[in-house]
Amino acid sequence: MEDKRDKILMVAVEEFADHGYKAASTNRISEVAGVSKGLIFHYFGSKEKLYTAAVTYSVDLAMQEVPIGDMPTGDFVQGAIWSTKQKLDFSKNYPAVFKLIMQSYANPPAALAERLHAYYMEALQVQDVYMNQILEKVTLRADVVSENAHDLVRALFDYIIKMATDYIRENPDATMEEMQPLVDKFMNMMAIVERGMIQKT
Repeated sequence: MEDKRDKILMVAVEEFADHGYKAASTNRISEVAGVSKGLIFHYFGSKEKLYTAAVTYSVDLAMQEVPIGDMPTGDFVQGAIWSTKQKLDFSKNYPAVFKLIMQSYANPPAALAERLHAYYMEALQVQDVYMNQILEKVTLRADVVSENAHDLVRALFDYIIKMATDYIRENPDATMEEMQPLVDKFMNMMAIVERGMIQKT
């Protein structure tokens, strides 16, 4: 029975990614998955809960395929390059999953917006883990307060996430490759934080 549940979830990811929450059809999901519509509601209870389960499944898969523990912590720029490559590969290997994650983050259904926002805020706490790992391994200048360095990098992460969210809202079908200019901007800004912006004479 778990195989049928997994099949429903995978088909639901495709359906929600392709059509969005409102236009997605549980009739199409049941037809493509080869199960009755009743079985879908037996497992998930409602279209809303099916959507939430599809998003959770997608994020779990992304975290499994791009484990934060494998990220290089030698410096900010190398970490950003690694992360970009992994996300690009993931978006190519799982296009519907990537699309659903982006859409549910930037344009969540109104009825689920608050719940999904809280869910993503919790998931994004891995940023703090990554930042702390890097800051623990680098040697800060004597006049740099560690807490201030952490807050600065966190602000940069928050800024780039806002930029990406705004971009996805305007371009809901954007691929990771199309978002590359934002990634390049982020890596350049990380390099500035790490190495400074004033040319010393």
